[in-house]
Amino acid sequence: MSTYPIQWLDTTFNSPSRAQELLRPDLESGLITPHDYQLATTFLPGSHRYWPHMYAAVGSGMTAGYVRYLRRPPMSLGRTTLLATVSGFFGAVYGQICRAEAHFAFSEMLDDPVAFSQALENVNKRMGGVRPLGWTLARAKEVKHGEGVHGNAPRPAEGQWAPDAEGAEMGVGSAAVPSRPVSLPEECTSSFNASAYVVNVAMTNASPSSRWDAIRTANARNAGQTSSWDALRQSHERARVPSNPDRPPEEPDRAREQAEFDALLEAERKLGSG
Repeated sequence: MSTYPIQWLDTTFNSPSRAQELLRPDLESGLITPHDYQLATTFLPGSHRYWPHMYAAVGSGMTAGYVRYLRRPPMSLGRTTLLATVSGFFGAVYGQICRAEAHFAFSEMLDDPVAFSQALENVNKRMGGVRPLGWTLARAKEVKHGEGVHGNAPRPAEGQWAPDAEGAEMGVGSAAVPSRPVSLPEECTSSFNASAYVVNVAMTNASPSSRWDAIRTANARNAGQTSSWDALRQSHERARVPSNPDRPPEEPDRAREQAEFDALLEAERKLGSG
């Protein structure tokens, strides 16, 4: 993987006039756009080439001045030199980072980064360079178009069905493809039926055999505890048996059925308590 030729750019395009002279043939041939030409001739000879040295000098000088003249007590000459050297190193690193960010922003502002990279290769040849730069700017704008624009989209192998392509030929979208009914295998169906049968049998076995069994179970459990309450309830119900003349004709029948049920309930309770 080739490295960014930032040093070559700084030494080659060292002034606006030099940058215009080197890039004008590619502008006249139509390889690069006027926007990229103007941007390159303005940015490449800029002051960003001096940022590492400037930040190193500022960091070293400010550190040395502080620890030697402003700090009380002042540091020795050896410590001052050491701190100034470390500060200068970090200042140079910071300047390189800012310089790299500026070049990245420059490459993002180009209309055609690929064509500009080819123009730089042409400049290298015109200057007598024996080795190609072997470097291409980030192809951000080419990536946005996708591979299909350049005819590099992968094609399906023979015998392989391509849904989108077939739908496009038929003039319908993928949403128009009819859905096919899905049937369960025979093993799944039989297993499902067997499971349903087991659940039904279990529910049948778990429920009481009849309503009278439930009544007998409740009576045997509560025998001797609710006899007085039942007698009071029965006497109260029987007192209400006389029907009102305004009630419908079926009301005496309901009262009689209630009395028979109460009598049967009382007989069952006596049988359980006896």
